[in-house]
Amino acid sequence: MNWPYLRRGDVAGILLVAVLLGAVAFVLLLHRGMGSRENFGFGPEWQCARMEQGDPICVRLVDKDAAK
Repeated sequence: MNWPYLRRGDVAGILLVAVLLGAVAFVLLLHRGMGSRENFGFGPEWQCARMEQGDPICVRLVDKDAAK
């Protein structure tokens, strides 16, 4: 088979696409890590934990002044 020789522009394009794909993968991994802080539609006074199967479990945080 006769493979065409890669020119400088071809190599630059390949590197550009590789960098862009790496950046997208990094942002997706970063976003997935931040997804554990979701409140599932509740307010900031709720803390929720995602379950592998089923619905998330949410508990309401107690205000320190309200307990006195």
